[in-house]
Amino acid sequence: MNKMTQAALAALVLGACSASAFADDSAKGGDNDRWQGCTELGCSKDIPIKLTVPKKCTISDPKDLVLKTDATNVSSSYSVTTNTHYVLNLSTANANTNPNTFVKNASGGTIDTVIATAKTSGSAGPAAPTWGNNNYAGMSVDNFTVTARTKLPVSATAAAGDYTDTYKIRVYY
Repeated sequence: MNKMTQAALAALVLGACSASAFADDSAKGGDNDRWQGCTELGCSKDIPIKLTVPKKCTISDPKDLVLKTDATNVSSSYSVTTNTHYVLNLSTANANTNPNTFVKNASGGTIDTVIATAKTSGSAGPAAPTWGNNNYAGMSVDNFTVTARTKLPVSATAAAGDYTDTYKIRVYY
């Protein structure tokens, strides 16, 4: 009799536990939520897959521009590689985005210069970018050439010394 009582108690406890489990399921939205995606042929579930590629930009290392005193052109080139659309901002340290650029020495003397930039290959955008902001399609390697010279040959009376400026390349997304 003892084994029969144990079996009856076990059945009673098992029935009570499963009733509470079904009660929890029905409180959460019904028994059907637990079987969502299942049919008489089986069940299925999808797992989304995602990859995030961050925006990236590299600018190659161009060679310095060393101007000549006879006003002949010197040039350098660089490339901008991006994986998104971008804005190329061109300026100089001495003249910012003013097209009337110049080099200057330590005592403040200046010599006018002419600097031009040309896009030689790459994504859609201005072939001759201007000072300031220029929009490019990106997602490629965009190649640029910078040509610079003094506006006029340097006068024999120009103060001796180093005259400098900086051509600034900035890329924004």
